[in-house]
Amino acid sequence: MLEQSEFFEKLGVLQDEIKALKDSNDKALIEETASRLEGFNYGPPVLLPVADFLRCSKEQMLLEIDRIANLPDDELVDADSAKDKNSLELKLQHISIMVFYFKELVELRCGVPEAWDEVDELYVHD
Repeated sequence: MLEQSEFFEKLGVLQDEIKALKDSNDKALIEETASRLEGFNYGPPVLLPVADFLRCSKEQMLLEIDRIANLPDDELVDADSAKDKNSLELKLQHISIMVFYFKELVELRCGVPEAWDEVDELYVHD
């Protein structure tokens, strides 16, 4: 069972990963990338929806992490997924997935060929 101190330690590591990213501030590039990904119905497979994920900035993602970390237990989705985990574990799982996909999104915005190859393989060539 995840203790609160361990949760906040791991949360800090995830927040530091977001802060360290070199994301684009180019609104046109962000919009172009988001529009292209929307054509594939691309989005992170998370428990709670993330408002306008494809257009999120680092600052918005950090706010979303804080929001989820501070959610009351009764607002966590899907009681079936919660039966074997405490609320801190669920929150950390959700935030970890969200951070993974945000890092991928930043790579896509930066035009990293391998990131686009993965998207093409999963969404185009299937």
